[in-house]
Amino acid sequence: MAGVSIAERVISNHKNTVASTQARPDVVEVGDFRIDIAARTATVRGRELRLTSVEFDVLVFLVGHPKNCITPHTMLMSSSTGGSVRQTGFLRAMLSLTRKLDAEAGATHHYIRTEPMILYRFEPDASSAS
Repeated sequence: MAGVSIAERVISNHKNTVASTQARPDVVEVGDFRIDIAARTATVRGRELRLTSVEFDVLVFLVGHPKNCITPHTMLMSSSTGGSVRQTGFLRAMLSLTRKLDAEAGATHHYIRTEPMILYRFEPDASSAS
């Protein structure tokens, strides 16, 4: 699987676990998010996000694992670059992505939550805020 990108794995996983749109299997919709993997675009609540390549890959990974606790190591090893993203680059991308998503949600919801012991949890739906 070394040559398979994270986006391709998420599409495959999405096809196997969720009844997705039959006409466009490269589009994933989860909660407030719509990810067009082929076009490498993402929207939240209908507004397009401006993401770097690494931020997009991290978001695609998180969308494939909603509400699960994920370690940074798991995301680093599953990146579309085959693990070549350095930890500092990943951390910068994660912080930037978190800020961008928080800005979209305002003070109402945090899409990426930091859990104890350096875990991340993706909450794709603002209506499920606790």
